[in-house]
Amino acid sequence: MKVYLERRPLGTIGAAKAIRAGAEHLLIVNVDNLTALDLTAFLSHHRATRAAMTIATHVEPFPIPFGQVSIQKGGVIEYKEKPILPVLLSSGTYVLSPAARRRIPAGRPVGAPELVHILLREKRKVSAFTHSSPWIDVNDAASVERAEALIMANFCSFELQRQPPHREIVVLGVLKDGRVALAKSSLRGQTALPVEQVHSAAESPSDTALRLGNRIRLPVMKPQLVASFDELDSRTGERTRCHLFACELAARPRGTNSLSQRGVRWLNVNQLSKSHGNSRTVAYLNRYIASQNPHSVRH
Repeated sequence: MKVYLERRPLGTIGAAKAIRAGAEHLLIVNVDNLTALDLTAFLSHHRATRAAMTIATHVEPFPIPFGQVSIQKGGVIEYKEKPILPVLLSSGTYVLSPAARRRIPAGRPVGAPELVHILLREKRKVSAFTHSSPWIDVNDAASVERAEALIMANFCSFELQRQPPHREIVVLGVLKDGRVALAKSSLRGQTALPVEQVHSAAESPSDTALRLGNRIRLPVMKPQLVASFDELDSRTGERTRCHLFACELAARPRGTNSLSQRGVRWLNVNQLSKSHGNSRTVAYLNRYIASQNPHSVRH
């Protein structure tokens, strides 16, 4: 990876002129955009249309805070209170041909709209790649909150890799009265979220989650899949696919008056940290708990 450092601000697209990509097309993604856009399909579309520049576009619903009226011959024929209107927007992702990069003015900040206007004035083709992939512009704390919810709702688009994993594991979050169950791990007797390996392709992650609940001897309700994601070991190149399930404790074991159980430790969910499991597993579980009860856990 090579990093180009702007010595002075060059706008949202001005630095593309300085990138030495030769005759290659240059893919540009705004850093504050979070999306599951298929970049390979995006680039293929750009090449197929032989465009100087291609812009990824999507439809965004915009709530109007006022009443909208439709008028015909001086009379109101329709009245909509605070409608939500679909607006076609730029997704902040572009592909530039070498010709487009050469047309970027040098030595000053240049935004993407200015480059588009330059190309259109010169009658060069600017193509649109319209998609329906999840997308959000992340610029403040409120949008971070919405981004977390977007990933939770579309984790398959954001997390799952196309390559098959070397192994699959299931992590189980058993919840009861604002607490989560931790089980003894093989690491120096520490406790962590219960983990079990999927035995074979014939066994589903859901089956493994039920088996895991039986292994830790807790009566659990039907586990619900929260998220699946891949973890890559950079040293070995091995990919582990993690399936996070969550469920409620069905009932307290007979003869027990508390949440204590042999081999199981209960921890307040707001005390859960990466020491109790993979950092993304903990983040997903915290987000899931917050979505089920907004008053239980907040980031």
